[in-house]
Amino acid sequence: MSVNYVARPWENRLFRQCRRAWDLGARERQDYERIEPAQVFDLGEAIHDALDVYYFPGMWDWNRAIVRPLAVAGFEKSMRRQRDAYTQTRELSADQVQDWEEHLELGTGMLQRYFEWASDVDRFTPIQVASQFDIALPDPADPDSGLITADGRPLQFRVRIDLVVIDDHELYWLVEHRIVTGPQWPELDQLRLDEQALTRSWAWQLGFLADLEGTIHNEMRAAVPAAGKPKVHVRAVPGAGGITTQRATESFRRTHIPRAKLEIARHGVAVALEIQDMTDPALRMYPNPSWDNCSTCAYRAPCLAITQGIDERPILDASYRKRVSGDFELGRLGSVWGFVPEIHRVAEYRAPGAGQ
Repeated sequence: MSVNYVARPWENRLFRQCRRAWDLGARERQDYERIEPAQVFDLGEAIHDALDVYYFPGMWDWNRAIVRPLAVAGFEKSMRRQRDAYTQTRELSADQVQDWEEHLELGTGMLQRYFEWASDVDRFTPIQVASQFDIALPDPADPDSGLITADGRPLQFRVRIDLVVIDDHELYWLVEHRIVTGPQWPELDQLRLDEQALTRSWAWQLGFLADLEGTIHNEMRAAVPAAGKPKVHVRAVPGAGGITTQRATESFRRTHIPRAKLEIARHGVAVALEIQDMTDPALRMYPNPSWDNCSTCAYRAPCLAITQGIDERPILDASYRKRVSGDFELGRLGSVWGFVPEIHRVAEYRAPGAGQ
C-alpha cells in the first residue's frame, strides 16, 4: 500500500458501472487483472500509438514526409506487440490471423489518409503527448485544502492525456483521439458531455496551473471510404463557452469545443465527491448487473460465481492475478513532458530534409 491513495479515471468509471467489478479490479481494492488478454488486438490502441509518434513535440518541426513512416511503423509495432502478448499461451486460429491482417491493412490505410487530411487542419503546435501526471485532489468544501482518506492518506488522481496543443493565438487545447466504428458520427451533445475529456481538462488545469480554451475531439472512422474525392462539411454552433466548430469528411471529423471555466470546475467537484464516496469506510458494496455492463466486463466470471453462491477464489486463482504492470508501460510514450527514450533517439537523428 502506497503512502498516498491514488485513484484513476478508469476506476471511477468502473465504480459507476458496477461496484463489485470496481472492488475486484481497482488498485486500492483487490487489484485483479486477467492473466491473458481478452482479445488479439485493439485497433484504437494501435492508432493512438501511431498518433503519439506523429504529434511528438520533439519532431513537430520535421518534414511530415519523414514523420509519417515513423508513425505507421509505430502502429505496426503496436499491432505486433498486442498479437505477441495474446499468443504467449495460445495459437491464433485462421480467422484470427485473417482478422489481424485485415485490421493491420485497414489501420495503415486510415493513417495514410489521415495524414493527408490533417495537413490542412493541424493549425496548432503540440506541447505534450501521451502524458501521465498526478494531482492532489482539492476538497470541494475547502478548495485550498487537499482531500485525505479516513485513515489520513492524501488523495491523488492519476491522469493520462492524448495530446495538448497551443494554437496560433497562444491558447491551450486538450485533444482527444477517438476511433468511430459505426456509420454515424456521435451527436454534438455527446461530445459536449464527454466525461473523459472534462476530467482530463480539469486535471490538466490543476496539474499545470494554466487554463484550457477547450477540447478538440479528433475522430477517425475505422472503415474504408467510398471512392471519389471526399466531401468536406463545416459547421459552427453557439455554446456556453463560445462557438463550437466542426470540420468533417466521411472518414475524419474534428470538433473544437470551447469550455467555460465553470463547466470544468463543476466537473472537478463531481470527480472529487465521487472519490470521497469510493474511499468512504461505510461504502456499501453491490453489483449492478445489466448486459451493457456485463457483456464486456473483465470480471464477469468471478462475479457470476459470487451471485450464484459459488466460491470465486478458484476462478480468480486460475484466470486472474494481482496486477504486475504499472500505469504506464516502459518503452512506450508517456511522462509528464511526453518524453520517451525510444522516440528521443529518433529525434536526435536529423534526417535529410528534417525541419524543412
